[in-house]
Amino acid sequence: MPPKQASHKSSAKPRLPDSAPHKGPFKPFASDPGWGEAWWWLGIPALLAIFLIATQAISREFYATRILPEGYGFLELGQFFIAFAGMMVALSLLFRPFVRARRLVFVFVCLAALGCLYIAGEEHSWGQHFFQWQTPEYWAAINRQQETNLHNTMHLFGKKPRAALEVSILVGGLILPLLAFFKPAIRANRWSLFIPAFAVVPTVLGAILFKSTDALQKKLAIPSLVMRPSEATEIFLYLFLLFYLILFTRRITELEREAGKL
Repeated sequence: MPPKQASHKSSAKPRLPDSAPHKGPFKPFASDPGWGEAWWWLGIPALLAIFLIATQAISREFYATRILPEGYGFLELGQFFIAFAGMMVALSLLFRPFVRARRLVFVFVCLAALGCLYIAGEEHSWGQHFFQWQTPEYWAAINRQQETNLHNTMHLFGKKPRAALEVSILVGGLILPLLAFFKPAIRANRWSLFIPAFAVVPTVLGAILFKSTDALQKKLAIPSLVMRPSEATEIFLYLFLLFYLILFTRRITELEREAGKL
């Protein structure tokens, strides 16, 4: 009878979203952090923002000499190590059976690893800031800061990738998680594996805070919360990538455990 058939359909056991199966029903990831782990997904970006703003307010000289300097300032070193950590997380995923068995996930993780490698390398001019070699004359002639990196040569390697990253993080790290918060059905599909958890929202808000002050400073000459707010924006962008890859790893682990129970 039709009523019995409908009952059978609704009794199908939900499984975790996977990019391989095309059909649901799907359940949310239990490994996505909740308020019990707010100490890191909320605490770290909040403390970082407070630290930067307070340091600038207390001593502009200290901010200029310890936080901002090229190569060894807090921000540049932080950007390098955060991006490097993201690359290591992505590389570790490439050895997971789940990832290697799914072409889409494998390509996605490869792109994430290459992106983090590019960020880490460019932030420290591929080792020049550490080892202090001289930039070849032919390269110094086309590089705005006479460094051995690509992002200071043309917009194609600098501003355009950053703009693409900012838009991707705004949409994927803020808009989608907020929509999913009010409409949970957004996470009930096979693509939910890639949709960032709500826990990344505070990091995105940190990036938006400093990006906004940067825009207000440039367009309306309103004093910024910190000197060179673009550098503060970058550390939050890269922190988002690291948090996202850590949460992605947790989801992969959860999927592998569920597959082992089937």
